[in-house]
This record gives sequence, C-alpha cells and structure tokens, in this order.
Amino acid sequence: MRVEHRGGAPVFLAGALLITLLFAFPGSARPDDSEPVPIADILADPEPYHLRPVTLQGRVGRIEVLEPYYQPSGSACYGAYRFTLEDGTGSLEIAVLGVCGTPVLRPPLVIEGDTVVVVAQIRAPDRGGSPRRFDGSTPPQESLQAVQATAVDIRPADGHRQSEAPESESR
Repeated sequence: MRVEHRGGAPVFLAGALLITLLFAFPGSARPDDSEPVPIADILADPEPYHLRPVTLQGRVGRIEVLEPYYQPSGSACYGAYRFTLEDGTGSLEIAVLGVCGTPVLRPPLVIEGDTVVVVAQIRAPDRGGSPRRFDGSTPPQESLQAVQATAVDIRPADGHRQSEAPESESR
C-alpha cells in the first residue's frame, strides 16, 4: 500500500504532537504530585521519585538555621535552613535554599510541631551526577547514600500560607 503525502506539514505536526504527548504523560510510574506520598514509600524505593516534585505532608521536627553560604559564582545566599518532616511512616530531612544576592533576614517558614504540606524535589542516592552542598562543595560520602529532598513549596496543612492572615486577624 502506498500512501502519498502532499507537503510535510501534517506529518511534522503529527510527529510533534506525539512527542509532546509522550513527554507530557510519561507513564504510570510518575508519582502523583497532588496527593501526599508516604515518606516510607520514598525511602523504600526512591527511584520513581528521583528529580521529581513530590507532595509530602507531616509534622515539622528539628529545625536547623544555616549560616549564609556562597555559590561558586561568589554570590552570597541567606536564609537557608533544613528541617525534619515526620509523617508517621518515616522521616525525611528537607532542605530549604537561601535567597541569593541581597542580604535578607528570613526566618524559617516552618515552626517545630506544625503540620505542613511540602512539595519537594527528591534526589535518589547513587544516581550519578555530582551532588553539591549549598556552597558548591562536595558532601561527605556517607550523606550521598541518603535520600535528599529540597523544598519547592511549603504551606500549612490547613491551606493558608503563613504570610496570609486569617480574616479575623486582618480586620
């Protein structure tokens, strides 16, 4: 059977659409980032979550405010911290990057004991690449064996941002 095409535009557009759909819907292995994922699931098998945004929900544990650090470019970054998130199935240390450039005083967006929703990018151990600390230095070998999480978004579990005042307080 011979198919005759007139012009390459329809074939090109169909191919572009197919490639777009493949990247937009890569398959069922992609974690659902709208529902919280149990921390135990991530710790047991971090591969499906590697470099993907994952929604977590839990109670804030130990908070550690970090000293300002410098990027390899020399730009100083302020307000970085890390905290432990516990959800009843496990716990995971969450890193929060600093604001680079202008010196700012930024207290942590979390308070120990609060229940929060965190969208974090997960880094599975042993996935190659060159993980770096905030300042660009290489972390110790033993820390490369742990699942790492960097916060992309943090909000209280009740849905209100901490910067938002409830209606009763805003009057």
